[in-house]
Amino acid sequence: MRHTTILREGKAALIIKAAQKRFGIFGVEKTSMREVAEDLHMSKGSLYYYFSDKENLYKAVIEKEESEFISVLEEEITDIQDPPEFLRKYALKRLSYFQKLLNLSRIRAESFHELKPLISGTITKFREKEKKIVVQILENGKKRGQFNIEDAHETAELFLDLLRGLRSAFLSNKTLMTIDDEEYDILSKKVNALTSVFIKGLMYKK
Repeated sequence: MRHTTILREGKAALIIKAAQKRFGIFGVEKTSMREVAEDLHMSKGSLYYYFSDKENLYKAVIEKEESEFISVLEEEITDIQDPPEFLRKYALKRLSYFQKLLNLSRIRAESFHELKPLISGTITKFREKEKKIVVQILENGKKRGQFNIEDAHETAELFLDLLRGLRSAFLSNKTLMTIDDEEYDILSKKVNALTSVFIKGLMYKK
């Protein structure tokens, strides 16, 4: 039974990897389950055994991307030497991750709103994980006597809300939810400026 489970999980991982590659080239909306199956030299029926539809396959790809992003940050956070600079680094890495995720899907705004209920649980779990990381950065800065904060959890929520709001405002008038290189440069400057103001407000005044 355990061997069967391992084989099944291994096959699912291969499907997710193939879908991730195809989504990255063509986007979610222009990718079919048939094409993913053909990439793997398997029948469409076999693919549906692992994933009931393309939306659930997309959800699995998002979860993989999120897991990889969080793992990288968790490794780096164990040795924070400069909390203010790490907070800035986190904000920019977060933006880079979302650019990759948006460009991976290349989905229309109305289609994303249709998908949102399916991935809402995944989004909630991801937000809790990233909040935990930001709390660690803030508490580290507090211990070092750099950040003047009373509640690291509230401060982390505020910081993340500001970053989400900035990104949402940037995407609000776009019909296709993607960020090209020129837009990324503009948005990264805004994120950097916002983070600088936020850090300045946290620092103990000399």
